[in-house]
Amino acid sequence: MPEVAEVAHVCALLKRNILGFTIKKVNLKLDTLLFPNLKDASDPETELERMQSTLANSRIDSVGRHGKYFWIRLTNEKSTNPIVLLMHFGMTGMIKIRNVKSHLVFMENGGDKKILKELSEPKRDEEIKVESENEWPPRFSKFEMDLVKNDFKLELSFVDPRRLGRVRLITEDLAATDEGLLQMAPLNALGPDYSKPEMLGEESEFVFGDPDPSSHGRPRLGLVEFNAVILSKKKCIKTFLLDQAYFAGVGNWVADEVLFHARLHPNEIISNKVALETGKVHPIIQKLYNSLIYVCEEAVKCEGDSKMFPSHWLMLHRWGKARKKEGKAKTNEGFALDHITVGGRTSCYAPEVQRLLKKELIGETKESPSRSKRKRKYAEESEEEPEPVRVQVEQQTRK
Repeated sequence: MPEVAEVAHVCALLKRNILGFTIKKVNLKLDTLLFPNLKDASDPETELERMQSTLANSRIDSVGRHGKYFWIRLTNEKSTNPIVLLMHFGMTGMIKIRNVKSHLVFMENGGDKKILKELSEPKRDEEIKVESENEWPPRFSKFEMDLVKNDFKLELSFVDPRRLGRVRLITEDLAATDEGLLQMAPLNALGPDYSKPEMLGEESEFVFGDPDPSSHGRPRLGLVEFNAVILSKKKCIKTFLLDQAYFAGVGNWVADEVLFHARLHPNEIISNKVALETGKVHPIIQKLYNSLIYVCEEAVKCEGDSKMFPSHWLMLHRWGKARKKEGKAKTNEGFALDHITVGGRTSCYAPEVQRLLKKELIGETKESPSRSKRKRKYAEESEEEPEPVRVQVEQQTRK
């Protein structure tokens, strides 16, 4: 499940809690799946010892993110080389800090029901407690670190039930800057992260929200460039949005949310319906672009806390495919949801408002037939993108 929003939350959690701490103790396992460096090494045991020696007594200086990757940047008095611990969660990976609360809930297997219940029956402040970790290291822990700062100690663990996460220790000179780091494998294969605005405001002390809004030299495309890329591909839009080479950080639920707001069917091949015209951007592509930026930025702004997502979003209601006895889930506005498989991935959409485009859209756009009063009202409301998104779209448009 971890996508751009969840990665941003973990990055924020680390930024709030571990900056300035020193790694007093590190426990790495000889796991060639988790640590690709070991798989490529001629002597994995010696390489593991080098990794532990490099990390031990290193100070945590900063954290960064791009797409589904995030990193911790460290310094060590014994080394002049940059030290970067680059991580990817896979499907079920997560960082845990002992006795530090995280609001992330895995939505599969009933997590969505838990969130919906909390929204309908909110707890009072005095009822909210940080649960103590009785079991440590936690179950499915892949490596642990003890951190210290002024006699204060924290314990950190990377957990991953399905063993799809990946961790790399990078010490090459190119990694001295975040811009250089993005030029190295595997980050060099990623496209822009659309949660990151190109224009940054004044830096202030971080409290909550986006822990790393910088594009690190890989800004999102402007509208005209985006239009050309979308119309160059003969593939379903849902499948295309999941391509990390173009849309870093967009995973299954984010892609579904983007298409819901753009009113596009997951199986739609836009280039079959819309012609590429020099100097023109079709309103359908404009709306897709706005929706992509809006969903990614808003999800990161909330640090992936689904309880804070706007009430008209699809996300909280998209997980009930297997609950046939309960009937089809509906959004808060009453749109019934359905599930289809697109490119091997389950996609949730609202058939009532996400229909396949008509062939007549090539060239001039014909006015769509009148819709029901409720659908027409919702369509009018959905056209009103948040002000920041409209401004950013104007700023990003390049000729």
